[in-house]
Amino acid sequence: MTSDERWVASVPFSSGTSFAGRLALLGGTLALTADEVTFTPVAGLGGVRRIALVDIESVAAHADRPPRLRITTRAGDRMVFIVPSSRGATVLSSDSSARDEAAARINARLAQ
Repeated sequence: MTSDERWVASVPFSSGTSFAGRLALLGGTLALTADEVTFTPVAGLGGVRRIALVDIESVAAHADRPPRLRITTRAGDRMVFIVPSSRGATVLSSDSSARDEAAARINARLAQ
């Protein structure tokens, strides 16, 4: 895995687009590996979330400010991650470049 297959990410309080959906509950790293997408919390706070690529139905931009990414599994589960351009980005950030890159790379891997 290269550094361009890892993104700063966090789990929001809510998966919706309300104010709670703009606030991070848990920060970490979203990574694309050969066979899964993982979310690893910083400093070991909480468990690693793993989503096998074969189980992913879709990956799409969910909302902006902050940029959020929604992964939907074939079973219908939805996971939302805030994917900012840096760890220091605020909830008012409109820079969606990291989120868009993550979505494009994951979708490209799904298409293989």
